[in-house]
Amino acid sequence: MIKHVIDLYRFNLNFAHSLVKDISLEQMVQQPHNVVNHPAWTLGHLVMTANGLTTLIGLDANIPEGWDKIFVTGSIPSGSAADYPTKEELLSNLSAAHDRNTTALETTDLAFLDQPHPNEKLRKHFPTIGALAIFLMTSHEMDHLGQLAAWRRAMGLGAAPRN
Repeated sequence: MIKHVIDLYRFNLNFAHSLVKDISLEQMVQQPHNVVNHPAWTLGHLVMTANGLTTLIGLDANIPEGWDKIFVTGSIPSGSAADYPTKEELLSNLSAAHDRNTTALETTDLAFLDQPHPNEKLRKHFPTIGALAIFLMTSHEMDHLGQLAAWRRAMGLGAAPRN
């Protein structure tokens, strides 16, 4: 089963790259028709949650300094490109976190994923480490990638270019 989740996780990463492949630095922070979560914030948020998964599975996260403040859940995205890392930095960090998580999960004793989630409040929704891990790798990422797809339409860019 974990192989299927990892396959989808790889699909999500490729989709993230294709969604912003043709987007300029200036476009990365535009908020057309009040679409608040622009690509720069969304990719950064995905980096943060991928690193959260890294921590959850027992590895050291690699979050660039200050990103925890810029991309915290509930933050309000800025329309200034100067407030964000470049598209290349965002994609590089997202790819690195995906690689760490994929490698770890490919080699982890899957019984580890059956352990109760360490955060009692989150345990109500995600009773095990595996439940949250799979949510972050699939549903959470695809939800935000869907927002990027909708953002592209609002910008008049159409569907993402195929890789």
